Amino acid sequence: MQHTVLSQAVSINPLIERAISSSRLATYRHAARDDAHAWDLYRWNLDLVASFAPLSADLEVALRNTIHDQLANHFGRSDWWAAQAMLLDDITEQMLIAAVGKRQKKIANGTVGVGKVIADLTLGTWVSLLGRGGHSALGRPIDYETHIWRPALRFGFATGSLTPSGRERRPTRDAVHTRAANFQRLRNRAAHHEPIFNGILQPGTSRRVALLDVWHECLELLTWMSPDLAAIHAQAAVLPSVHADQP
Repeated sequence: MQHTVLSQAVSINPLIERAISSSRLATYRHAARDDAHAWDLYRWNLDLVASFAPLSADLEVALRNTIHDQLANHFGRSDWWAAQAMLLDDITEQMLIAAVGKRQKKIANGTVGVGKVIADLTLGTWVSLLGRGGHSALGRPIDYETHIWRPALRFGFATGSLTPSGRERRPTRDAVHTRAANFQRLRNRAAHHEPIFNGILQPGTSRRVALLDVWHECLELLTWMSPDLAAIHAQAAVLPSVHADQP
């Protein structure tokens, strides 16, 4: 991929640096041979962010629709969060309250459907529902593995292979959550125009997951939900192509 004309600069224009900020450029300078190389890395990172956008968009939409469909089917209602049997930990509950509360009156009078709430929910809400669960506002342990994964959510994911008995083999909740959480971290960094060329840092550690590894995880997660949609991204391989053009 050809980088923009700006990437041909022999040094970083001070006026441009003021607009971008020296602190934002520090990561690129640390990884670069000189300022010209740092600027090339900065422009390359913008290309990487852009190349991730198509997979990111399809994966986020597929993830929320998969989780919503499975929970709606399991609880027998499209507003599954309102089911008496639905047990949420305090973090997930607060996320849902924020989205539902904003639409509650319009939902009640029928001018807005459940789909608006689903669209309003953050990616973090869906990732949280794939987690282990935490505690309710009253301190009660909430186990998502037994409460919503095994009876509901796992049926939205399939590895494409069969067990010896002929049943669809499904990934574990932890495998799905790990990929979804790494996707969220990469997506958030990209959305906030942060560096992604050097991968993503795992919370509470000094370990980084390489960008291409996260891309492959995202592709695998999408494959578990929609093999046909994932195949489009696998064939295009946009981000790996841009990644190979490293300055």
